[in-house]
Amino acid sequence: MPAHLARIRAVGGDVLVFFSGPFIRVLAARWVGGDRVAPCRTFMLTTASLSAVGYEHSLTRPVIQLWNDDRHVGD
Repeated sequence: MPAHLARIRAVGGDVLVFFSGPFIRVLAARWVGGDRVAPCRTFMLTTASLSAVGYEHSLTRPVIQLWNDDRHVGD
């Protein structure tokens, strides 16, 4: 597991991370056990969107809970 993911998972509570789109794509892919190359081509993100990762039922089941939510951005 990459060091940055190990540090995030080691926190005993919620973590808020602000990064650019390419990093968030890689983080999401690695979070659920994928590689770091494919997400740059397959995970779409719009400007100022919100995304969230977490767990389903236990720390052994990492999931993407929210992806590319831009409802808060005005028209």
